[in-house]
Amino acid sequence: MVPTPFDCDFGFLYQTYEFPADLNGEWEDPILQPQRSLSNENGVVVRVVDFPPKTKTRFHRTVSLDFGIIFEGEMSCYLDNGVELTMRRGDVCVQRGTMHGWENKSDKPARIYFVLTGKYFLVAIVTNMLIIYVAAKPVSLGGKLLTNAGFNAKDEAKLAEK
Repeated sequence: MVPTPFDCDFGFLYQTYEFPADLNGEWEDPILQPQRSLSNENGVVVRVVDFPPKTKTRFHRTVSLDFGIIFEGEMSCYLDNGVELTMRRGDVCVQRGTMHGWENKSDKPARIYFVLTGKYFLVAIVTNMLIIYVAAKPVSLGGKLLTNAGFNAKDEAKLAEK
């Protein structure tokens, strides 16, 4: 696990750098590649996040379609519009470019497994023509394209050092 500027610890379990992933050739451990962002627009990231007791992360957003599975403990997911949802072991949270944060209000650590899907999703190959659909179109608000938020170049540099 790697400490982060988000008051939680990350463990990168697996990631791909292209979609579809190339399963041919020699296997190289994708975790040895430096992390450039919370998500990977050209692939899939699988991450485990440990939240110490009595901690609250800052607001953030990814430009990916994310699935969070509560593995241990109890977590509150809070949104920028004031909505808050308490989640327990086995619950699944789907983030769709949502500005959100996490809070562990309990006296026990909590763990969430996240799967962050990339920008591109292969649907079919039909007679030498590759058909690609976007798994998650970027979020737009008032004509402005929203990007990753709450995760800046300094944070990225710290993750890349680990």
